[in-house]
Amino acid sequence: MNRREFLKSAALVTAAGAMFGKGSVLKAAEAPAGPVLNFNPQMQYRPMGRTGVNVSALGFGLLRLPILADGKTVDAEQSVAMIRRAIEGGVNYIDTGRVYLGGQSEAVAGQALKGGWRDRVYITSKSPWWIMERPEDFEKFFDESRRAIGTDVIDFYHIHMIMHRGWKEKVIPFKLIDRIMKLKEQGKIRFAGFSFHDRLGLFKEVVESAPWDFCLIQHNYLDYEYEAGCLGPKYAAANGMGLAVMKPVRTGFLANLPPSMRAALRSTGVEKPDTEWALDYLWDIPEVSVAVSGMGSMADVEANLRYTSKAKPNMLTPDERKALGAAIRAFRQAPGHIDCTGCYQCIPCPHNVAIGYIFAYVYNNYLLHKNKKKALFDYTVSMSPIQRGAPASACVNCGACLAKCPQKLNIPELLKRVRNDLEA
Repeated sequence: MNRREFLKSAALVTAAGAMFGKGSVLKAAEAPAGPVLNFNPQMQYRPMGRTGVNVSALGFGLLRLPILADGKTVDAEQSVAMIRRAIEGGVNYIDTGRVYLGGQSEAVAGQALKGGWRDRVYITSKSPWWIMERPEDFEKFFDESRRAIGTDVIDFYHIHMIMHRGWKEKVIPFKLIDRIMKLKEQGKIRFAGFSFHDRLGLFKEVVESAPWDFCLIQHNYLDYEYEAGCLGPKYAAANGMGLAVMKPVRTGFLANLPPSMRAALRSTGVEKPDTEWALDYLWDIPEVSVAVSGMGSMADVEANLRYTSKAKPNMLTPDERKALGAAIRAFRQAPGHIDCTGCYQCIPCPHNVAIGYIFAYVYNNYLLHKNKKKALFDYTVSMSPIQRGAPASACVNCGACLAKCPQKLNIPELLKRVRNDLEA
């Protein structure tokens, strides 16, 4: 069955899905209804909320593709082979974005999907608010994405990386929700959604602001309270939305665990590769539709396909849950660990310091692995001042954050420690 035939046969399913109103709970634990695009018996598939379509439990995120020796050019030949191998294995959810890898991600996706491969998958992309200078840039970036991917219709389209600054300074003033819904009305996108990086309170506000079809959040077993946290999936599902989850291995951290965490996982007698532990945690959550994994090699693709063949909601045993708890404790017991959950209650900071991201994501990872090169990448390259905020050195010790912190952390003093370790 090609994509056009599939879409015709799925029309009734999609129409039925649209009937589910606010407050409906569509969980991946339910058996997929209707046809499955690019079906492979070794792959697991889950309903994507009210969209009416079924997505592979494993999605391919095209942000961490292999790079050539020059350190900046995507290895297109290897990447195309990886994407097509994933599709052969039953993956039907390919995730990219306008700014990923300087635009190379969408271009490589376009190469990989030529020759009939496009008919076998749902393609996603994202509109980056932080480089918009005027509202009309939204449509401009969308058309650039369509041309790069080589498709008339983008299946799942996001407003990219909604955070407190972008929400207040671009999404609302530029009426981006109206604009994305107009694309859907025009048939240029099939489903409208957003990706998210901020506190749970803002997540709820964004969810309530529009009849979204889906969302993309960061979640993994370490980030139980970070950003939208463990309640985010339930809140999205309660509003009928499909849920994609990014960073299942926390940008590689959970795929290469420090000895203390690996020993904790093995303490209950369960043996699995580090990455499998991370993915199984997400697949165990009934509300998760698809775990989007950034795969950087063919070995990653093959391994993840093996893991996905066993993926089921509520799949973890009591011993496995106990092991994950032990690993979390090992992480939090690292010398110097900052007990920050990334709840983001401390932001916005008057001086735009990215407090929660710096503590919960960058610095605590650094303490366990002592990989300064990786920490500096997360701290300087990934932490754009426009998006997440400014570095620790921007703190002026005003103390505005102190009363907001549920953990009662001495944030200015801890920022001094980060500055000394990562900015010296």
